[in-house]
Amino acid sequence: MHWSRRRFIVGTAGAFLGVGHTRLAWPAQAGLSPVRSAGPHWEPNAALLGQLPRLLELASIPGLGLGIVQDNRSWTRGFGKAVADPAQPASPETVFEAASLGKPLFGYAVLRLVDAGMLELDRTLYRYLPIPEASSPRMQRVTVRQVLSHTTGLANWRQQQGPLEPLEEPGKKFSYSGEAYFYLQRVVEAVTAKPFERVMREQVFEPLGMKQSSYVWQPEFDSRMAAGYDGQENRLDVQAAIGRRALEIARQWGVHLADWRYEEAARAVPLVNPQWPALPLYMVPNAATSLLTTVSDYTKFLARLVATKGAGLDLSPGLRRGMSTPVVRLNSALSWGLGWGIQRDEHGEVLWHWGANNSFRNFVIADLPNGRAVVVFTNSENGPRLYERVIVAVTGHDHPAFLWI
Repeated sequence: MHWSRRRFIVGTAGAFLGVGHTRLAWPAQAGLSPVRSAGPHWEPNAALLGQLPRLLELASIPGLGLGIVQDNRSWTRGFGKAVADPAQPASPETVFEAASLGKPLFGYAVLRLVDAGMLELDRTLYRYLPIPEASSPRMQRVTVRQVLSHTTGLANWRQQQGPLEPLEEPGKKFSYSGEAYFYLQRVVEAVTAKPFERVMREQVFEPLGMKQSSYVWQPEFDSRMAAGYDGQENRLDVQAAIGRRALEIARQWGVHLADWRYEEAARAVPLVNPQWPALPLYMVPNAATSLLTTVSDYTKFLARLVATKGAGLDLSPGLRRGMSTPVVRLNSALSWGLGWGIQRDEHGEVLWHWGANNSFRNFVIADLPNGRAVVVFTNSENGPRLYERVIVAVTGHDHPAFLWI
């Protein structure tokens, strides 16, 4: 379910594909030595930093962004190449497709709106925005809480026009759904009377100092955008290609891309690609899929999330606890709270999330009790080959969440 989420573009937009390269084998003996520092410290050691360039080559991954938060201090660095040919090095300011790592940021914005009294967790989306495709009795019972905890019963994305219809009774089972997040995005536009991108800037990017992040394409991304690569090392640019085209359309319409609401996003889909139906899967901005950000910016969010002193995320204590309070269980080690996966094992409790678009694979883990976090961005479909090893090296142990996805 998860890995096919954004594979739609391969069959419909061959122009986004680049030149292939010969893949290198992944040797069994190649690995990273775990960090074994005294106390609960997640820090990049010399072995990790020294091995990463070689391991990127062996794993057929052009580039990687790594961000770590520990003891109210942040560390970020880029490795390898943001673009393979012509070669451009990756840095902390390289822009990556965050894919589903945009969901926790949107979840935070939603919780801030709950604190402000503009949303209620247990009120239904249909009461806020009664759209025709959500009019079935079961769909009318879907709440904000269920969207954030992926218990709406909805499939991940519709592939053809038709009603939104939960496959299960809402609130009963885990059902990962980008479609549900997009409906909540429309609700947020309705209750704030503002375009989604403007809401995210006001609620998240500006308060946290995330000046290099956006759910829509920015012209300044051109010189810093990482190119994406599929598993065979063919170039496969998705959000950048869609974003540049959307920017052209916005200029033709005389409507700033940051001011696009659902109506503009839907109207633009056939202009971006005539073969695509006007479904949320193909729309930008998109709370579930279209975040473009840097490891430097994302680490700013994580630093506030896990802050043990000084300024943390601007949330009431109850909603902050809600992120790490299980709403639904996945298995004996994993559950889901408000906007985050929750992992509890012999090493303690962490929040986690993954991101997977066509040619970008990312992962984040946040340990709130100990004030530490790690995020890894990669610009390759092969990213899990390495991000798991990097996170194990930094944290000193394996994570059940890797097995679930």
